[in-house]
Order: sequence, then structure tokens, then C-alpha cells
Amino acid sequence: MAFRFPKVMAVVAASATALVGCSTAEETTNNGGGSDDAALSFTDLAGRDVELDKAPERVLLGEGRSIFATGILNTEDPLDKVVGIGSDLKKNVPDYYNVLEEKLPKVNELPEIGGFTKGDVTVENLVSLDPDLIVLSKDQYDASQEAGLTDKMDQAGLKYAVTDFRAKPLENTTKSMDIFGEIFGQEERAKEFNKEWQETVDLVKERADKVKDKPKTFVWRAAGVSDCCGSWNDSNISQLVNVAGGDNVADGIIPGESGALTPEKVLETDPDMVIATGGDWSEMKDDEGNPVGYAAVGYGIGEDEAEASIAKLPSNQPGFENLRAVKDHNLHSMWHQFYNSPFNYLALLQIAAWINPEAYEDMDIDKQWMQAQEKYSPVAGEGTFFSTN
Repeated sequence: MAFRFPKVMAVVAASATALVGCSTAEETTNNGGGSDDAALSFTDLAGRDVELDKAPERVLLGEGRSIFATGILNTEDPLDKVVGIGSDLKKNVPDYYNVLEEKLPKVNELPEIGGFTKGDVTVENLVSLDPDLIVLSKDQYDASQEAGLTDKMDQAGLKYAVTDFRAKPLENTTKSMDIFGEIFGQEERAKEFNKEWQETVDLVKERADKVKDKPKTFVWRAAGVSDCCGSWNDSNISQLVNVAGGDNVADGIIPGESGALTPEKVLETDPDMVIATGGDWSEMKDDEGNPVGYAAVGYGIGEDEAEASIAKLPSNQPGFENLRAVKDHNLHSMWHQFYNSPFNYLALLQIAAWINPEAYEDMDIDKQWMQAQEKYSPVAGEGTFFSTN
């Protein structure tokens, strides 16, 4: 079921999509620039020309969460042609993994290769899986370059392509989906998704231009799971905040893409809004073996559980109960995995609605999430993915 927007907005968005779609295809696909005998040729998100002499039949997903993308392309079997997978999906997204396992038990049979950013992936293991192509996220590629792993992969003749949903979602999501579409022979399906993605992004941008007073917003990354207070600097979910009409307080404070603010700095900035990312992290323990405090959101999480968990977060950090955002009930939570998923456009939409609720009274974002899952996901979308205290 496609999302419904006001008729005038849909016309504007469709026009913008046509322009953006043309430029994206030219930037992402490089069929004209590759070898004449290459069966598949494109430019990846690291600017590398990737050429294969045949359409890949054996694909290794370095990032397990790439299944969010392959599931969009093939809701019946997102593991089609996949011969190996990163360990991050099972370890970091148990809520999604559990529901996927119920539908596709064969996910348990896939070899896990470890994590490229963890440094526990070996070339020997990669070669043993005989992949036609390895798909890496941008941060995996950067880490592998620094560790010298890409040099070893090149020497072994392994082919790999780089995608990115994490660092610059608004620039790279549709480009990455185009690449996945090329790899899996699902170009039209990728274009269909990208069109709906772009319509939503364009709508948010247009409405965000009318926001006069941008609320100071602190994105509290994985709140309660690690020492306070992780966030992003105009990237990832913080980039979504800025585009939706907010003012990300970590910009200019965190030197790189991600990092942390001290609790004192958060108290000093006293944000108008706090967005805590969370998940189903009930199995996580602190250094003393005690369960960690976290925002419970994700597949299978009930509304009451989500609201109760976010209500406890301020009390776990001295002084946070006095933050303006907490007192004004502008403490929100969202599913952490939006930071690494093509469904980031729905996170953008929800952030925009938190910032400027009157402008989005015509939309039911929970309903749009369910529609998107029905159309573009191998699993049902039941759960709580956004919550407010």
C-alpha cells in the first residue's frame, strides 16, 4: 500500500523526485565508464568503480543489517543469493532477528563472518565462502582500509562494493538502494522504493522551511547502554534532526561523525527536545552483570513498556530530570536501527512531527510505518518504534 499525501504536495514531491532520480542514477551507476565486457558496472559510495563479469549469484553481506535493504527488494526471501552475513544483525538487533527467524529459519544456517569494524574478519574465511561480491558499509570499508584488510582482499581477488545508510542518510540512501538493486537484479523495485522515500523527504524539507524557531535538540544515542552521553555531529539521526527543522546541539561540539557530550554539557545546553535511541536490549548487562537501563523500542515492544522505559531514563542520570525537554514532555525515543536502515525516512517524518506537530496533523506516522513494512519488509511491523514521555 503506497503512502498517501495531500494532492498538491504529491505533485510537488513527484516533480522533485523526477529531478533527483535522474541525478542519482547518473552519479551512482557507471555502466558507460566501465569495461565493455563487464556484465555489471557501477560506482560505489567510496567512489570506486566496481566491475563484475557476470551478475553475482553469491553475495556476502558484511553488514548483517543490509537485510533491511535486501528485504525491500525481495520481501519473500531477503536472503536470496546471500552466502554469508555479518554478526551485527543477531547481536545488535535481536527484536528484528527473532521475527525474521520465525519467517525464514534458514537465517540461522548462514555463516557469520564477524565484524569488519571489530577486526575479527579474516580473508581466509571470506575466500572460503566463494563470494562473487562482498557488500560493505562505508564505516566497514574505512576500518578495513586502515587495518590493511582491503589490501589483502584485493590481493585475494575478492570483489567488494561500498554502501552507506549510516553516515549521510539523506545523501546516500537512494544511491545505496540503487546499488543493491543493481547487485540483486531488482533495479525497478529499488526505484519504486526510492520514489516513495524521496516524496517523504521532499515533503519534510518543504514544511521544515516554515519552522521559524528551531528547537535545540539532543540526540541521545543508545541512551543508558553506555556512559553518557553519546550523540552525532550533523550525521546519521542528527542529520535528520537538522533537516526536519531542529538544531542539533552536538554540532560543533563532537569533532567527528559520532562521539559524546559530557552530562555537564547536556545540562548546560538544556535542550528543548531530547530524542533517545533504543531497542530490545534486555539481554545487555553492565560491568557488574546488572541489566542496563535503556529505551525499549522495536519489534514486539508494547506501548506501555516503551513509555515506562523512557520515563526512567532521566532518573538514571543526575540532573537530567530538570532538563527543559523532560519537564515539557519533549523527551522522545525511537528505534536505534533507523540509524542504519533505508527506513530512515520514517524516522525523519516522526522527528519533523515532534518538532512541528501542527504541520503533521494530517498524517498517521504509525500507520505509515505499518504500510511500509507490509510493502517493503519480510516481517510484520508490530511493535513500538516511537514513544514520548
